Parts: sequence; structure tokens; C-alpha cells
Amino acid sequence: MVGKSGGGGGAAEEDGAAAVRRWVEAGGGRLVMDGGLATELEANGADLNDPLWSAKCLLSSSHLIRKVHLDYLEAGANIIITASYQATIQGFESKGFSKEQSEDLLAKSVEIAREAHDMFLKEHSDRPIQHPILVAASIGSYGAYLADGSEYSGDYGEAGTLEFLKDFHKRRLEVLAEAGPDLIAFETIPNKLEAQAYVELLDECNISIPAWFSFNSKDGVHIVSGDSLIECATIANGCSKVGAVGINCTPPRFIHGLILSIRKVTDKPILIYPNSGERYDAEKKEWVESTGVSDGDFVSYVNEWCKDGAVLIGGCCRTTPNTIKAISRSLNQRHSSLHLPVA
Repeated sequence: MVGKSGGGGGAAEEDGAAAVRRWVEAGGGRLVMDGGLATELEANGADLNDPLWSAKCLLSSSHLIRKVHLDYLEAGANIIITASYQATIQGFESKGFSKEQSEDLLAKSVEIAREAHDMFLKEHSDRPIQHPILVAASIGSYGAYLADGSEYSGDYGEAGTLEFLKDFHKRRLEVLAEAGPDLIAFETIPNKLEAQAYVELLDECNISIPAWFSFNSKDGVHIVSGDSLIECATIANGCSKVGAVGINCTPPRFIHGLILSIRKVTDKPILIYPNSGERYDAEKKEWVESTGVSDGDFVSYVNEWCKDGAVLIGGCCRTTPNTIKAISRSLNQRHSSLHLPVA
């Protein structure tokens, strides 16, 4: 079996959705995810102008990654996502690293998150944390590796075959699972084919820790390739190792309808971590400012998403620890109001 869970006894042996539900229940019915990693790395002085994007910091600025993880934990996040979204063996090899060195860098992303996890718990040892604190190992799409914007279109041209995608992701998945995260996060999945590749790899590699599948949408109905979200969610639903299904890197205004679509085909836990609503310019490789929503507007959606059925909520690109702090506060207030004593 590939993978070892640090999130509490038994997660490696149980159905993925059951493991996630157990964590959600331990968190009081909701778990808060972290926010944009690259956004905060840049705010802390990192230069991410590189095809590796945030994974570039694995080479020389691991202290910044650790700091950002800690900032999100202090803001109220229950789940931190590793700096491996754009980290691939192929990408590191293109920089001159050997296969072994490239695999070590992938594993390092989980080690850094674990260090932040342990530091946070140690710093709060005087008042033990009651809710789960989890590490999710990020796996970005093939398009994220290409760094050409195709993660926002799902158009891979001739490379878009099932076997090619499985071969591309296989060893990366094994290395990250062996590094000891609590979950595997398949993020910003842009097309149905890549979702199918992930499902087959989870089974073929005998991955023993829960995974989540998160898609992105530009219109609130389809994922970015034009494939049906319902068909994609159905693929995820058919895999017992997938513990949660949801949406990331999508404008907040689309989330309500997307949750309802997902709920038509699965009863797995639903996760939601939208971007700020700003538009990404793939040619300039930058976010277009003044097209998003404020933290206050972003958080105003949270109650609606909870009512719709989301149980894991956070932020993606261009969201910050302040966003996550506001989400955590909103969820805590909602939890308190739902458990007020009856007069």
C-alpha cells in the first residue's frame, strides 16, 4: 500500500469519504481550508516568475513556504495544502536535477507542511487544539506543469490521451503519497480525461489515503474544457478512494450552482475553495486586478455554500490569511448560532 496517514487512526484503511466525514465531524461539522499559497509567497518577497511557480520556493526558500503554512494555521485553517501544485519530476529534471533529486523535492513539500503542522501544535500545546489539523499533498494538472495557461482551458492537444496523462502523473502521485500527507489533493482538474486518469492511478498504485477531486469552471455549468461538471463528478463518485469532490479556482458567484450540480450525482463531502473572482490573463501570466471581490464579499457567500452542502471551505488564488480568518470566524459564528440553547 502506498501512503501513510497522519490524521488519526484508521484513515488509511477506510473508504475515502468515510475518512473525510470523520474529520469533518471532529471539526464540528465544517473544516476550513487554507488560501492562496503563491499570493502569500509573493507578499513575503518570493520571486515566482518561473515555470515552477510556487514550487520554485522548494529549491531555495522553504522557510517562506513554512511561514505561509503557519500564517494560515494561525488564521484558522484546518487543512494546509503543500507547495507541490506545479512541482513535477519532469519540471525539476528540466532544471537539471536528477530523478532522485526531483523526487526528494516533491517529498520535501510534504515535509515542510508537516513541520509547520508540528510547530503549530507545539506553539499551542498549552491549549490543545480540538479540531483536526491536516496536510493535503497537492497535485496540479498536466496543464499546470506546462505553465502555458492550458490548466484554464483543458486543451492538451496531442498529449491529451489517457495513457500519456497516467504516465505523466504516476510516479509523482506515488512519491507524494509515500511522503506521509493525510490527503491527496487533485486540484484545478480542467477536463474529464484527466479525472479518469487520476481515478485509474489511485487504484493501480494502490493509494491508501483519501483523495479529493477539485474542478474549475468559467461559466458555472461546465469545467473549463467544456466538459460537463456532472459527468466529471460522476467519475469521482465512482472511486471509493475519493473522499470529497468540489470546486477551486473559480469565481465565487458561480459556486452555488456548481454545488447543486455536484450534489445531483454524489453524496461524498463537498469542498469549495474559490479564487478571489479576479481574472487570470494566461498570455501575460498575471491576475487582472479590480475584477474580484473583497474579503467581506467573499465571506458573505459562506453561509449560502454551507446551506448548499459544502463542508470544507477555503480560498484559492488571490485569497489571503485575512480571507481564511474571516471564513473561520463566519463558520464559528454559524456553528454557535445553530447550537444555541432553547429558552
